[in-house]
Amino acid sequence: MQTRQTTGIAIMIAIVILLQVFATAVNFVTPGTIPIALVLPPIIIGAAMYGVQAGMILGFSFGLIVLGSGIFGIAPTSAMMWSVSPVIMTVGTLGRGVAVGFTAGILYKLWEQRSTFVGVLFAAVAVPLVNTAIFAVVFYLFIEVLVEEGPGQTVLHYASAFIIGVNFVMELVFNIVLASAIVRIIEAVKRQRQ
Repeated sequence: MQTRQTTGIAIMIAIVILLQVFATAVNFVTPGTIPIALVLPPIIIGAAMYGVQAGMILGFSFGLIVLGSGIFGIAPTSAMMWSVSPVIMTVGTLGRGVAVGFTAGILYKLWEQRSTFVGVLFAAVAVPLVNTAIFAVVFYLFIEVLVEEGPGQTVLHYASAFIIGVNFVMELVFNIVLASAIVRIIEAVKRQRQ
């Protein structure tokens, strides 16, 4: 059982890495955008199948890829944040990933007794909210450092709020649309374990 769980988590980590690398590559081609976190459904699946700690490990993997994209200058927003403050970028990015995984695991665990679908739905709604909220806080810390007080800062606040808001809605819709598929995957794995 332990080997099966370790293998399952490793496979989920590989999926998270591939999806985040893909999202980063798309962002590299379309600068000025914030990539949608395609990794949220696999994090929910991993947290539901293997527990809260697995969700946190998957979230940490997500954070590592985002951090790496900033360090190596692949994702423009992450690169800007890294150049301004590597410490805030590191803590914010890795902390966000772990918080996303923790949220997915806890909410699924709290609600799964009612039904797998309810657990997945609560996680699917909360995870993009946590992801976006922490990203927004960290991002606005950088805006305060980069832009002096004045009209430029106000415009940047509104523009970034719009971009972050659109990104949140896309992630939320993506997760809700995939919720029934996530439930089927989780139930199939549960049946195999029995």
